[in-house]
Amino acid sequence: MERKVTLFKLLLRYRYSFIVGLIALSLVDVCMLIIPRVIEKVIDALTLETVTINDITRFSIYILGIAVAMSIFRFIWRYFIMGTARKIEQSLRNDFFSHLQSLNFDFFSNRKVGDLMAHTVNDIETIKFASGLGVLVAYDGIFLFVFILIAMALISPELALYAFIPFPVLGFVIYIFGNKIEKRFQKVQDSFSEITEQARQAISGIKVIKSYTREEKEYKGFSSSSNDYLNQNLSLIKVWGIYQPLITFLAATATAIFLWIGGVNTINMNITLGDFAAILIYLTMLTWPMMAMGWAVDIIKRGNASINRINKILEVEPKKEIIEDPAVPEFKSGIKFQGLNFSYNGRKILDDVNLKINYGKAYGITGSTGSGKTTLIKLLMKIDEPSSNHIFIDSIDLAKIRKEDIRKNIIFVPQETTVFSGTIKDNISFMNPSVKEEDIVRASKLAQIYDEIVEFPDGFDTRVGERGLSLSGGQRQRIAIARAILLDPKVLILDDVFSSLDLQTENVVMGNLREIMKQKTLIAVSSRVPSISGLDEIIVFENGKIVEEGSHETLMQKNGIYASLYSIQTI
Repeated sequence: MERKVTLFKLLLRYRYSFIVGLIALSLVDVCMLIIPRVIEKVIDALTLETVTINDITRFSIYILGIAVAMSIFRFIWRYFIMGTARKIEQSLRNDFFSHLQSLNFDFFSNRKVGDLMAHTVNDIETIKFASGLGVLVAYDGIFLFVFILIAMALISPELALYAFIPFPVLGFVIYIFGNKIEKRFQKVQDSFSEITEQARQAISGIKVIKSYTREEKEYKGFSSSSNDYLNQNLSLIKVWGIYQPLITFLAATATAIFLWIGGVNTINMNITLGDFAAILIYLTMLTWPMMAMGWAVDIIKRGNASINRINKILEVEPKKEIIEDPAVPEFKSGIKFQGLNFSYNGRKILDDVNLKINYGKAYGITGSTGSGKTTLIKLLMKIDEPSSNHIFIDSIDLAKIRKEDIRKNIIFVPQETTVFSGTIKDNISFMNPSVKEEDIVRASKLAQIYDEIVEFPDGFDTRVGERGLSLSGGQRQRIAIARAILLDPKVLILDDVFSSLDLQTENVVMGNLREIMKQKTLIAVSSRVPSISGLDEIIVFENGKIVEEGSHETLMQKNGIYASLYSIQTI
């Protein structure tokens, strides 16, 4: 699918609205072009003795009628052109966000959130200006430029030719400066992405920053990014600062040439005073097209720089899951890992793992940090892609099962708990907004968070703020558990989600989970051995291998790694 966007494609999508708007703009310009001819007639009439009050009144009515027509057509072009630019902004932002949602986990691990935010907001805003104001100014400038020269040529071809002298130089200036503007604006946008990410990190991590009194260092880091953003903008302003005055100078040059040559022709009676006045007005009007074309190039080049940045993201293809004749497991017989190996960046994470997980039981997985326990779960959930013939659900190769079917039935609560900005109720019912109120209450009670929620000022309608910063770590973890309970999974996997809970609360929550998962499967990954000591089966990982497995009593009798960890942690 071709996702790459260009300014032309965006305009083509709404071509009919733009055509109506440009026609209305053209009619406004035609009205403007008529006014100098009316003034020419007035001045020539005033030089004649036969002119009457009625003649002057008639010309005044013409001007008034033209002004009314211009007002109507100006409203039409504003509505259709600027309104359509807003539609382009909305459509492109929706498409971009939808594309981000379709990308795989590994894309986001290599991208800064602030950078993506800058793309979603700042770059698309710039593209909106290019497709609205940029197109408007470019069309208006070219249209007026051509027809003003034609109108001048109809009065005096010689004077029109003299007035045209600076325009080849103008074209060269626009070409040279346009390329510089695009390159420098792209650097401005890159710098904006960096400062956005710096601010996001500092605000989202404000608790840690204040806990370790790193405010000054964070300020210095942000100040450095801010200075870079300022310098990039100043670099762009230098170009723009030369560019606009140069265009104004060329416009003034055209006026100076006309005043000299046109004045001589008027004195010599080669043209009438009315002709001179009309051409002078046209030439004054010509200043705007010259500046407009320069301004249009500035806006459109900025838009192109942002389009290039957006396209770099849109060109990233999501890894499509293509499965011929996918199988749908019933989650009845069990999950099996058979000779599973997995390496990352040349380092072996899992080494010949063989494990059978039967339904209806509770399993605990433990081991030292980096031993491979979380990787095992990610492979099962297809967050990382395993090779074929190593993981089976109901004897079906995982490669034959769609991610959607896995993630509907196996709910994975990761160690990094995500709480979204909104109410507590919204967060608990996040994956099922239509859930009943009583179900939300029940889930919160099972997760041991209900009593704390009702003590908040607005209860379940209390807003938790950005990333749940108003909640403690334990509260966020229990909200995530309540969210998972509402989904009624066939397999529930918890990855170190009790790390912020006290032992008593943890035991109650674990007991509740075991009760509701009686006929299903519960898998708890934890570095805290006492947290999983009461489960049916415990698996111990070390250096990517399963080194011990069995019940708590069996492993304690072996007096191995598990027994050692349990003894140390209970002490």
